[in-house]
Amino acid sequence: MRVQQEQQAERRRTAPPGRPARGSASALAALHATAGNAAVAQLFAPAASHTREPAPVQRITDHPGGSYDAQPQAGERGPYFVSQGPEARWAMGAGDGREPRDIRERLRYELAEVGPADAPLRVADDGTLAVHGVDEPKEFYATQAVVDSANASLRAVNSTVELTTGGRSIGVGGLRLLRVQPTVLSEQSTEGQLGQFASLLRSTCISVACSLIGSEHSKRARAVLGDGTDFLLTPGSDSDDRANRLADAVAGDTAGTLDTAGALAAAGGSQAPGADLGKRYGEATRDGGRDATEERLGINKYASPGPGEGFAIFSMLAADDRDHSVSPPVERGENVWGYHFAAVVARSLDGSCQVTLENYSRNEFGEKARSDLYDVLLKRAKSGGGWFSQLKPLLESDDQQAFKAKFDEVLAALVRDPEVKKNRGLPRLQLQRDFEDHTCRSWFFRVYGGGAGESFHEQQAASGYFNNPMTLRVARPDPAGP
Repeated sequence: MRVQQEQQAERRRTAPPGRPARGSASALAALHATAGNAAVAQLFAPAASHTREPAPVQRITDHPGGSYDAQPQAGERGPYFVSQGPEARWAMGAGDGREPRDIRERLRYELAEVGPADAPLRVADDGTLAVHGVDEPKEFYATQAVVDSANASLRAVNSTVELTTGGRSIGVGGLRLLRVQPTVLSEQSTEGQLGQFASLLRSTCISVACSLIGSEHSKRARAVLGDGTDFLLTPGSDSDDRANRLADAVAGDTAGTLDTAGALAAAGGSQAPGADLGKRYGEATRDGGRDATEERLGINKYASPGPGEGFAIFSMLAADDRDHSVSPPVERGENVWGYHFAAVVARSLDGSCQVTLENYSRNEFGEKARSDLYDVLLKRAKSGGGWFSQLKPLLESDDQQAFKAKFDEVLAALVRDPEVKKNRGLPRLQLQRDFEDHTCRSWFFRVYGGGAGESFHEQQAASGYFNNPMTLRVARPDPAGP
């Protein structure tokens, strides 16, 4: 969830690029700065001295497009990869009977089919799973053993999804990996599965994650510490009191003695965190300042959920709105997220890499309908002549009420059904519901590893969306609990 949900993201997390050609100095420099590529940076750095530390172990490797076996197998069909655009734009609908039937122009996140030659992969260390190296991939590839193990874990927690294979396969490192996508178990008919991708029925990050880990509540999960003990999380719009109190205890652990019992007591206590929690916590955890405590508690880069569990990352806000977990402190701007949840749906057979299924709140209908969709519909309406030519363009000075009135006029000019015409505002609401359904299909996969810079915590912290972040492993709460 975002601290200010009305603010829409102007940037998106960037997936690590494919490995560049050896001769490109600028590309190599960019790769060196990418989270999860410390080993590559070591490879191209000057010769090591006797006092140099060994290169960190990497658990995810980048395979450029065209470097793996994509020879079609008998009976295979469909796309190898589909990437999802980061911004909603207007597009012509498929004429699938969705309301309003006379309006085919819709808001959509653009989907693009990508061939293997142009699709870099992020591959687990043991080669048993691979994810398309773009920002929001719509599939991953894995061995059948990975899928079977994942589904067993998902069933054990009563997850709302299972993983299915089919369509395509690729060969990576001697293993044949199958194309994997989610299926929603509650959908017994095709009505809820309209469109190319299954609807997860929700789009906000925490609601999606909670349903995938089997929680019976859309905003309730257990935070699980390193020894398996836990406490309940019930986040509000941008934070969770128990998570804040735990961060306060970590910040104050100057002696390095905080154990899970102390962490549970702090999280479940009633004492409010001290002044300027974000600054104190960020400075305390910066540059590994609480590494031993984090490892003991199983938080931050040491949070390691399995399939049927998930990650939750929280921002700890500072009085100066800066991220003090880096030096010098950074101003992240207004687009800081209060928290983000992601469910783990698969894991490599050696346990070193996790695949998450994620989404986030995409509250863009009003903004995009105003900036993209209105002019397209206005032009089509005015082409009909008659009184339609009197329809007015939007003005920058038009407030939301004026926009809705003009939008309803344009839609009334395009809708033929007399019953719908009489219900002014209904076509606009139908378009909004259509977009909300589309956002429930706008999920994506991500891969995280156990190597330097590869963890969920490190990748999310490097995204620029969080201030002074703390990451927890989360799981399904006890159905009989509070």
